[in-house]
Amino acid sequence: MAIAGILLGGGLSTRFGAPKLEARLFGRRLMDIACGHFLDAGLSPVVFAGRGIPEDPRVIRAGAGRTMIETLRLGLQKIPDDHAFAFAPADMPALFPALIRSLAEEIAVSPSLPGATARQAPVFLIPCHGGRRGHPAFARDRAPFFELGDEGGAREIWRARADEIVHREVVTADILFDIDTPDDLAAAGDRDARLARLRAKGSL
Repeated sequence: MAIAGILLGGGLSTRFGAPKLEARLFGRRLMDIACGHFLDAGLSPVVFAGRGIPEDPRVIRAGAGRTMIETLRLGLQKIPDDHAFAFAPADMPALFPALIRSLAEEIAVSPSLPGATARQAPVFLIPCHGGRRGHPAFARDRAPFFELGDEGGAREIWRARADEIVHREVVTADILFDIDTPDDLAAAGDRDARLARLRAKGSL
């Protein structure tokens, strides 16, 4: 199964104090780092749904909605109907390609493939660290994202379809690390500093 990637960048960056996806880490804008990781992981197409213009011409642009679920819906409208998809906020620069690939391989498992007869691909796959859900989330069914979520976003969908979710515990806490403030950005380039920020914010 082909897997698309949708990066969400519709927020107003109020805690950051400036358009944070334009901020640079190691000389690259956060939106471009996120798009690059999705592309390098082999997701296709990759859609940026939000404010700004990614530098890579392979990235498809979509608009920003009033809420994250509305922004995700705009992104979903840009991908083929037969694709599974991954989605994540575009302010998570430590979602590296190897992690994304490993999760994508699990969502793409088909029982029709040799050696896969005992294993059905999950409808929804969410990485976790220490029992806390993170990103990117993967889905094979887009219908719930149009039918639900107006009140509680993706959490509303996860509650309604809980029996179809596979939670995959991963080693890295980077699935929880996002950029909210300049202090987060200052820590983003170092693994230990990212862990320290997660602990300071109560995310670990």
